Amino acid sequence: MLCPFSRSGRMQKLNSANNPLRHSIGRTHGGPFISLLFALMGCLPANAVLVAGWDFQTTTNGGTAAAAQPNSPKVYNANFGTGVMYLDGSNGSSDWLKSNEISGFGGTSVNAGEGFSTLTTGSSALALIAGASTAANGNQAVFRFSMAGYEGLSISLAAQRTSTGFATQLWEFSLDGNSYQTIGTLSAGSTAGTITSTYAGSGALGFAAFDGLNDVENAYVRVTFDGATSSTGNNRIDNIQFNVLAITVPEPGCAMLLGTGAVLALIRRRRRSS
Repeated sequence: MLCPFSRSGRMQKLNSANNPLRHSIGRTHGGPFISLLFALMGCLPANAVLVAGWDFQTTTNGGTAAAAQPNSPKVYNANFGTGVMYLDGSNGSSDWLKSNEISGFGGTSVNAGEGFSTLTTGSSALALIAGASTAANGNQAVFRFSMAGYEGLSISLAAQRTSTGFATQLWEFSLDGNSYQTIGTLSAGSTAGTITSTYAGSGALGFAAFDGLNDVENAYVRVTFDGATSSTGNNRIDNIQFNVLAITVPEPGCAMLLGTGAVLALIRRRRRSS
């Protein structure tokens, strides 16, 4: 995160020569302290930041595109940000079969982030299929990414299912790739907020920000798919976003300002007490 001193309209308005609040504070506490105050406000954490995102189409950033079976990749580099989704048996994931458990189907614009492709035809979303004898029930996908310097991970995505597709998606997180804790479960249904037969009917799905992965260098999120009742039953997923709500580690310039602020506050306090 940069440490801009006029990052937003709010900052500029507060620091404006015409702002009565600025003049009022300035008369009471002194110009140097006010200048420092407004500089420090520029170092406040940013709002939501995309750590990793998958639209399963964009490859210009090094991301992996979905493809129809049997040519479907089993490892998907994030199309935006940095992260990897594993379906190949590594990092604790299941080894999904290219022959009948992974494919690329039509996607959606639901939950598309900035720059995400909104093309809905062809192999524009990832399809996970139950496979022969519904053997993929219980299979797991694993995401690995970094939360170093970040806190408050939230997860969102678009999804739909066939009537015999996976009925539940259990989402969990881990600090080490071995021990997992529950984030929540997405379940089949017929209303927004559940996995319905259309992306639009499901709406943007996901989980509110949580703190379990704050500042973790190697973070893991695992999804367990279950409840399919036929070999061709499937879930389609698209436009996955891992966002953070704040940045925990300030840039060096911001840290210097914070230190300067502490020194000035101490000097001012000593002057008042003398």
